[in-house]
Amino acid sequence: MINFILCDDNKYVRELNENIIAKITMPYDFNYQIHSFDKYSIKLKNLINTPADIKIYILDLELPNKSGIDIAREIRKVDWDSVIIILTSHDELELSILKQKLLIFDFISKFDNYEERLKEAFNMVIDKMNTKKIISFKSNREIHYVKLNNILYIYRDNATEKTIIVTNDNEYPVREPLSTIADKLDNRFYQTHRACYVNLDKIESVDFKNSIIYLNNDTSLDYLSRNYKKGLREIL
Repeated sequence: MINFILCDDNKYVRELNENIIAKITMPYDFNYQIHSFDKYSIKLKNLINTPADIKIYILDLELPNKSGIDIAREIRKVDWDSVIIILTSHDELELSILKQKLLIFDFISKFDNYEERLKEAFNMVIDKMNTKKIISFKSNREIHYVKLNNILYIYRDNATEKTIIVTNDNEYPVREPLSTIADKLDNRFYQTHRACYVNLDKIESVDFKNSIIYLNNDTSLDYLSRNYKKGLREIL
């Protein structure tokens, strides 16, 4: 899921941004959601502090109660992965904003080819997603982008003949073989069974005697076979 988070006190600009997002995402066929705000609020604060696969913030520099830069500071307190785009009417402020080291992805003037520049920025973000630690796959006729860090484990379900990607808040059935998905993983994932790969960062403890892996979200799985126990014990 890609979350586009808009914050602008101008209703016309918010609606324009929503239309641009709809146009850009159409050929990609991926799952996305737009969250729209006219100012900083408790709801926006909660969204900032709620982990999600991918967030793209489009923040107006000047807002009624908290500037776009102030909101960017709030974001960076808990999240250095999300993309932040600042909309501004003051190009001369770009250098001073850059000096604040908030990893702003782009600054876009509302008076300088605004729509084209925003489209260009969105496309750059989407095109570069696979260069970050993100996995893409098709599930239920939609393309999903999920951070590797959000994946708990991946296993092959023989009953449905599908590979199941299990995250903190969802399960995605995909038609690709487990081996194909495994090729997209990094070294934080360890094969614990011929039909399962587990994110080592999500393991709380392991009961090697009973072959049960306990995860840090209070769930467990029994995909631990004898051939992989020794290697897992050594890694942990």
